Amino acid sequence: MYFSPLQEPSPELAPAMSFLALTPSGRKLSGLWSELARGDGGEQFDPAAVNGLPAPARRFLLRSIAPGTPLARSVELEMHGTLLLSPDRPPLPMRAHQILAPPDGFIWRARATRGLAQIRGFDRFGHGEGEMRWKLWGLIPVMRSSGDDVTRSAAGRLALEAVVLPSALVPGRGAEWEGVDDERVRFRMKVGEERVVATLEVDPEGRPTRVSGMRWSDQAGPGYDLFVAEFSGEIAVDGYTIPSRLEAGWRLGQPDEFRFFEATLDRATFR
Repeated sequence: MYFSPLQEPSPELAPAMSFLALTPSGRKLSGLWSELARGDGGEQFDPAAVNGLPAPARRFLLRSIAPGTPLARSVELEMHGTLLLSPDRPPLPMRAHQILAPPDGFIWRARATRGLAQIRGFDRFGHGEGEMRWKLWGLIPVMRSSGDDVTRSAAGRLALEAVVLPSALVPGRGAEWEGVDDERVRFRMKVGEERVVATLEVDPEGRPTRVSGMRWSDQAGPGYDLFVAEFSGEIAVDGYTIPSRLEAGWRLGQPDEFRFFEATLDRATFR
């Protein structure tokens, strides 16, 4: 099922990725983290850049990025919340640390616990490939997956999560906007070989409330399925205002929804 389990904010979760650094795969992951975390050269946000965009896109970008703010290439996030592995199981407490740099890549490192059991690992997309790798107590493999389907799903996730890095959606940085109505707008983003179309819903003040799009999944059989994230609250840092809380899952709002993820942001650092 193409979603991520979750790693506690601590010195171990620094970009050096020290707990994996002694293995070849760990060194590769650490190198990707450092690559994604590199800054973008200091171009600043000019509100005139959104002229001509559909009204919801203008409201969203003008609320999300203060004038003169450096346009970040990536955001580093720490979060806590719960993860539901299947509809018939109780949710697992989780903590996670993520680097997000649409459309280039992401790494999501996390830890989920139940009693004495602890699952830790990562999901990632980088250099055109997706991967998932999770272990019990950090030692016993419970999931290791890659290949075309994982890559398709990871690419879709990366594009949809661009809402929490608004600079990735400024005109001229890879996203194309199309109006729907006064509350909804679509953006298109090419991630690797995947062309993702997302619908963003925006309130009258410019706050994003919901993003949805078709994303590859095996949750209800292999194929594209409706993935939805809902946003609430706000956190303001480094000239950016982004949602502080999100819930996500398959087909939210439909009778057969599977709402498997909820998280509150503890920290955001833009680079």
